[in-house]
Amino acid sequence: MEIIDMARWKRRKHYALFKDYDMPHFSLTAEVDITPLYRIIKAQKKSFFATFLHTVMTALNHIPEFRTRIRGEEVVIHDVVHPSYTVLTDDDLFSFVTTDYHEDPVLFCRMVDEDIHQAKLSKSLEDVKEKDDLIYISAIPWVTFTSLTHPFSTQKMDSIPRISWGRFYPDGDRYKIPIAISAHHALLDGVHVGKFFNLLRGLIEDFH
Repeated sequence: MEIIDMARWKRRKHYALFKDYDMPHFSLTAEVDITPLYRIIKAQKKSFFATFLHTVMTALNHIPEFRTRIRGEEVVIHDVVHPSYTVLTDDDLFSFVTTDYHEDPVLFCRMVDEDIHQAKLSKSLEDVKEKDDLIYISAIPWVTFTSLTHPFSTQKMDSIPRISWGRFYPDGDRYKIPIAISAHHALLDGVHVGKFFNLLRGLIEDFH
């Protein structure tokens, strides 16, 4: 982790502009073609959630702005960020789960499967205290949404990005999925969200 030198930070004016807004978060939803990834997952009978989660987190970790967080009067950038995601329990509620990101997709997916199993046994809504090297993730596989908003507390600083994806669907011979992102405008802009989607599409095209 690195503390950003505010005097040298190229984003300092944008940070000052947006950091004290009552509602500084912006949201964007886009559709992504997941056909190459989906076909391999189906053929190899892999977990869609774990595999897609790894692909999303790989793209996010390549963009410094998604690893940047506000801490009091400081801004820090993490070396790596990890997914904190929701798991549906058998009573139609959910638990929070955090899995450490790993570049190895096989190891990461195995860890996700184990963490999900444990979460269903011991339901929890507790976040890891004082931990902000996270991306909040949620899957909504029942709905192919076209827009989505996320809850934020106005009582405390919250600069952790949120990403959700909905139900994927066939479109001719292709498969597409909606993805929604909410992020703190003091730390990143639409161009960084655009970089994420471009990286994600490239990872999907190259998936093997």
